[in-house]
Parts: sequence; C-alpha cells; structure tokens
Amino acid sequence: MIQAQHHLWADFIFQPYLKRLFKRHFHTIQLLGALPEIPSHLPLLLLPNHSTWWDGFFVYLLNKRVFQRTAYLMMLEAQLSKYRFFAKIGAYSIEPKHRQGIVESLEYTVELLNQGTPLVSVFPQGELLPWHTRPLGYKRGVEWILREYRKPVTVLPLAIRTEFLGEKRPSVFLLFGDVNSFEPGTFPGVDWLEKTENALLDDLALRILCQEEGQNLL
Repeated sequence: MIQAQHHLWADFIFQPYLKRLFKRHFHTIQLLGALPEIPSHLPLLLLPNHSTWWDGFFVYLLNKRVFQRTAYLMMLEAQLSKYRFFAKIGAYSIEPKHRQGIVESLEYTVELLNQGTPLVSVFPQGELLPWHTRPLGYKRGVEWILREYRKPVTVLPLAIRTEFLGEKRPSVFLLFGDVNSFEPGTFPGVDWLEKTENALLDDLALRILCQEEGQNLL
C-alpha cells in the first residue's frame, strides 16, 4: 500500500491550486446546518458518502475551513498510484480486490487514529456510486477499524450532494450528521451507520429543496 507522507510545502502549493479549481468548476460549495462540536481530545473519523470524483477534495476543504487537524484520506490504490502527490497531503491507499491489501490498509488506519487527534476520512461504501443509490452498500471496514482501535473515538457522518440549480456550474451541498463519541465496544455497527447516513442524505435533499442557505466555503 501507499502510506501518507505529509509535507508542508505540498499543502502550500495545493491550497491555492484547489481554490482556483473549485471556483472554475462549481458555482458554490454550501455547508448547511450547524457546525459540529467535536471533542478536541479525541481522534475524528469522518465518514462521507461517495458519489463524485471530487469528494476527497471536499474533505480536504472542510478540514482546512472547519477542523484544522492533521488529515488523512483513504483512496483507491489505482488512483493514488497515478496521483502520488496526494500522498503528500494525507492520502493513503487501499486495494479492495486483495484481502491482504484491505487488511494492511485497515491496520494502517488504526495506526493513524493512534497518532494524537487526527482527522481520518474513509468512504464506507468503498466505491464511487450515484448519490441516489440505495442501499448505500456500506462495507464492514469501519466496524473492523473501531474494533481494533480499542480507544474512545469520535465518528462523524457527512452527506455530500451536487446539483445544477439554474447555473452553468453545479452547486455542492454538505451536511454533517450528529457527533458520536464511542468508547471501546460501544459502536452500534455498520448497519446503524448506513441507516444514519440514509437519514442524513434525506435531510440534505430536503434542505436543498427548501433552498436553505448555508456557509459558502468558496
């Protein structure tokens, strides 16, 4: 697998580049709802749905604007092999077609959670699927990670949706779920997590329909 190797110079280069990229491709990036109150002494496991190629960049933006933690993102090894630069801003890989590769990446995720109070983002669906796909098809990786971590951790669901709403460029809408801090052995399971994300996506859809205004991250 490819491990993350944070470099300050990479962030220095990437942040202004990504800002220009976002403004070129999106009309607005709206963070709806209230900002979550995250325990500062616990690592944060951020769990978004995965329906666009941009999702990892949205996580990067949210961390810079909201959480400001050392952030890590799991992505497919085939993609990270093509874009090695992303490893320098916190990306690490998983090879879902090989069991040993999956286990190695999950073990590495546990190692990252043990490094103080990072933000670690994993896509529980394990693949890119249209946002309206139901069931979401969550894999068991998050359950494995939390079972092996064996320490208190904060779990935060995230809903992401893009829409064309009267503009040439699409708008992005982001909504955090409830903050859940789990002690070892208390995580309700991946079925609960998928049900929670389903409800969050429905909530986001309703907020978009009602034309709710949020914080524009651009």
